[in-house]
Amino acid sequence: MLKIAITDDHTLFRKSLGLLIRDFKDMEVVLEAGHGVELLEKLKENNSVDILLLDLQMPVMNGFETAKKIKEHYPDIKILILTLMNDVDTIAKVLQLDVHGFFTKNTPPNELQQAIRNLEDDGFHFEKSLHPLIIEATTNPKFNLSRESEHPNFTESELNIIEHFAQGLKAKEIADILNISSRTVEVHKQNILGKSDFDSMITVVAYCYHHKIIKTEDILSKINKH
Repeated sequence: MLKIAITDDHTLFRKSLGLLIRDFKDMEVVLEAGHGVELLEKLKENNSVDILLLDLQMPVMNGFETAKKIKEHYPDIKILILTLMNDVDTIAKVLQLDVHGFFTKNTPPNELQQAIRNLEDDGFHFEKSLHPLIIEATTNPKFNLSRESEHPNFTESELNIIEHFAQGLKAKEIADILNISSRTVEVHKQNILGKSDFDSMITVVAYCYHHKIIKTEDILSKINKH
C-alpha cells in the first residue's frame, strides 16, 4: 500500500484530491497539510510517507523551500511537484531541486494515478507535454545543477537508458524495447544515479540536456512518434 501525503493550501482542492487518491488501488492518503511548516510538524508524528504531492504556491513556507527541507530530513520520501505553474522559469527551478517529478493540476486523474505509480516503479515522472519547456529550461546557459564531482562518464548502455527515460518511458517499456530484463534496466538506473550524484532520473535527463550529453532534437523526434 502506497502511503501518500498531500500539501496544498487550497482546502477544497486538497480534500478533493485526497478523495480521488483514496479510490486508486493500493494507495492511501496518510497526511494532509496546508503549507510546508504544517507538513514538517505532522511528519514528526507520522513520517511513514512514500510519496509527497507538493504544491509550489503556498503561504508560510512555499513548495521550493519545503522540498529542500524534505530532501534534507526525509530523503526517502519521493516528491512529485503538483502545481498550476508550468512556465520555463518554474520548470528550471523545479529541476534544480532534484525532486522526482513534475505534474500539473490540469492533467486527468488517470495520468495522476500513473504518475504516482511511475514514481514507485521508476522513480520519476514528468508530463510529455512539458518536454519542449524542459528542454528550453535546461538548454539555457544560466541553468545550473550543482555537483561536487566531475562530469559522470556514462557508458554507451547507460546513455541509451537515459535517452529512453528522457522519452518518458517506464522501466518495463524500456526493457521490452531493448530486449533486456527490467532488473537490468534498474541496475543501469542505479549506476547512473550513483555516477551523477542525483536522486532522480528527471534531474539526470536535465543535466544531460544542459551539457549536450544527449541530443534534444533526437529525443523530441522520438517522443512525437509515440
